[in-house]
Amino acid sequence: MARIELRGLRKQFGGGVVALDRLDLDVASGEFVSLLGPSGCGKTTALRIVAGFELPDEGEVLVDGADVLHLPASRRNMGMVFQSYSLFPNMSAKSNVEYPLRIRRQPRAERDRRARELLGLVGLAKQVDRYPHQLSGGQQQRVALARALAHEPGVLLLDEPLSALDAKVRVQLREEVRRIQLELGITTLYVTHDQEEALSISDRVAVMSEGRVEQVGTPAEVYARPRTAFVASFVGTVNRLEARVVSSVERTVRCGEVVLTVAADVFDHSDGSSVALYLRPEDVGLRPTLNGDGGGGGGGDNGLPGRVRSVTFLGPVTRVGVDCGLGALVADVSSETALGLSLDQPVSVVVDSARLRTLAAS
Repeated sequence: MARIELRGLRKQFGGGVVALDRLDLDVASGEFVSLLGPSGCGKTTALRIVAGFELPDEGEVLVDGADVLHLPASRRNMGMVFQSYSLFPNMSAKSNVEYPLRIRRQPRAERDRRARELLGLVGLAKQVDRYPHQLSGGQQQRVALARALAHEPGVLLLDEPLSALDAKVRVQLREEVRRIQLELGITTLYVTHDQEEALSISDRVAVMSEGRVEQVGTPAEVYARPRTAFVASFVGTVNRLEARVVSSVERTVRCGEVVLTVAADVFDHSDGSSVALYLRPEDVGLRPTLNGDGGGGGGGDNGLPGRVRSVTFLGPVTRVGVDCGLGALVADVSSETALGLSLDQPVSVVVDSARLRTLAAS
């Protein structure tokens, strides 16, 4: 399968809108990489440039080391799946999948074999003769995926392919996309604004903002060790707290009334500088207290006294808003644990300082 390299891609549209600002990205052969970011960050523009539907103002798109910008989309050996399915309404599922092979003048028997094989791969072996209006949204997108794979492309491109589907179907189909990608070993570039979707199926995630890649890493790295404030706040839910460095040598910071020790891999902030602390809700522990005295510790085992301000049931976990010496925090606790919590109840707040991320205050 193909290796993709994006080098210094820049694209500006009318009105001075910069869609891509010197974007660089490598996708290894057989790798599944998601471009993740909010609307307008440039992720779809980048995908369309790779596909050959847009030309950059500057930069290169290399496939196995060869620049393909001079090639039309039809000669780049890529398959693309769109958000809107884009199926031919007057063709059956099998005919839709056969279409890329028909325009390449493949023999009829080969087209039929390949279409049935791929429709079986995406779980539609019994729907080969149905037309798009006879299929559900999820089934139509499966046909679109099979069609994109029909000519055995070296690269698979997917542009928000699941956003038009309901939540349950999205989860099922994203797992199918990943299963098929692993089975075929095809190099895949996937565009989405859904953090959970990107984290659950990707080998690596490239988080984008304002036409630039903020961070590239495995889902675990991007989630647990964000390198920028944008990544920390965009990927998942996070507590952001203002603090000031007490000692760079001892890695201590003062946040509100509390001094915390930050167990960071890198701590390059000077004494007295302002920093922002980022902490995931699952790294905040809560224990009910009887007298409102949670102890006097600095977020360690003794905990900090706090009070419950909100309780939101989310299924397996419950999100609890709490006020304490660090300020306002949200904590994710098991729903079984949360049964014992009520509004304005005193609690002991325990912060896992080993999971604190410290970034320069913006």
